[in-house]
Amino acid sequence: MVDPIKLQDLQSGVERVNAAALRPAQPRTSDAGASFKDTLLDAVKEVERLRTEADHTVKQLVAGEIKDVSEAMIAVQRADVAFQTLMTVRGKVMTAYEEIMRMQV
Repeated sequence: MVDPIKLQDLQSGVERVNAAALRPAQPRTSDAGASFKDTLLDAVKEVERLRTEADHTVKQLVAGEIKDVSEAMIAVQRADVAFQTLMTVRGKVMTAYEEIMRMQV
């Protein structure tokens, strides 16, 4: 079973990192797309949505509302892969942040 994701913890961590280190001298706005923060928050929300969908599918399976076990397993695996991907991205971001903090100016 997939462990519950603490969405608030991830969002507060993103906000702390963003407030502490990612403040540019002159914020740049681009018409090309959203900011990194917005992209990351969207990814966290999508992972949470997939987790909720998987939980709902498993509850339906247990209640007998759906008969196809593979549907529930696919939903759980989809949520698990999304969560693992998010944790990998988080690890890469933290490694990059630590490397930037070690740089001498």
